Amino acid sequence: MLLSVIIPVYNGGKTIISAIRSTGAYLNNQIEVIVVNNGSTDNTETLVKKEGESNKNIIYTESEKGVSNARNKGIEIAKGDWITFLDADDFLLDLNNELMDLLQNIEEGLIVGNYLVGKSTIDLYSMTKNKKNNSSIVNQMLKNPTKYMTVWGKFYRNDLIKKENIRFDNQLKYSEDSEFLIRYILLCKQVRFININVYNYTLSKNSTVRSYNPQLIYEYEKAIFQIKKDLNKNLEYENSFKVFILMQFNLMMVHNVFIKNNKESIAKLKELCKKDYMNNALNIVKLKDIFTPRLLPLLLCKYHFYVFAAGIYKLRVLQNNRNTN
Repeated sequence: MLLSVIIPVYNGGKTIISAIRSTGAYLNNQIEVIVVNNGSTDNTETLVKKEGESNKNIIYTESEKGVSNARNKGIEIAKGDWITFLDADDFLLDLNNELMDLLQNIEEGLIVGNYLVGKSTIDLYSMTKNKKNNSSIVNQMLKNPTKYMTVWGKFYRNDLIKKENIRFDNQLKYSEDSEFLIRYILLCKQVRFININVYNYTLSKNSTVRSYNPQLIYEYEKAIFQIKKDLNKNLEYENSFKVFILMQFNLMMVHNVFIKNNKESIAKLKELCKKDYMNNALNIVKLKDIFTPRLLPLLLCKYHFYVFAAGIYKLRVLQNNRNTN
């Protein structure tokens, strides 16, 4: 078996069949699809089992709740030389002969493709400055986590995952894919970027990070500290990791603090900025970053212009709401 596609699913009855059929498993018997149901209460199980009746390479299994548990279950039973991950409301693109030939013949340990978000292409191939140097790649990923640090849209060597016992941390509820990717790339010899759109991300998906969760900040902080631990022996990533923290902070603000937009929001913003890990990260923001949209609110926080930073975060919440409706 050449490729295992692992699809964690929870109540994905409306999209799971489209996701399965996008894998190319009906056209290539070297592709297996492992659908891991983690607690669905809809008709997901029935649909997947029926789909599997006509193709023995469509495998249905179950796990405990949680996307990390589901992906780990898929890893346990994957037989492919390569593993890729697919969310149940997304679909794969261009698993064509060119890509399948590449999987059979390359020596690199990780393949990274471009992907679509709505009608926009995220061109990681062109964005990546130094494609031959793993340290440079990790630095660029840390500085651009929302574009790079997804577990999907990438192909991983199954033997390396099994040999090094790389699994998703089921204690993390957010950024668990970023943490998995960092641990994997630190162990693989080389990365290959390909100029092919391999994945379609559904922008309007009902993602858990798009709804209010009072535990979100705690969960993001837990992931930050774990990734710091993963990188602990690699001082060349110290500055980039601070940028990663700042980008996670932006997500905390947009997906938690300013969703409710109440009187406590600015107080919470101030409180978080005073935490040691955040205060330390803010030190890398400079006045020259005033025209950098993603750093502007952080620059305002650094100089205690919290009301203006809050205004930017409120606008971003509104923009997110428009994009996903």
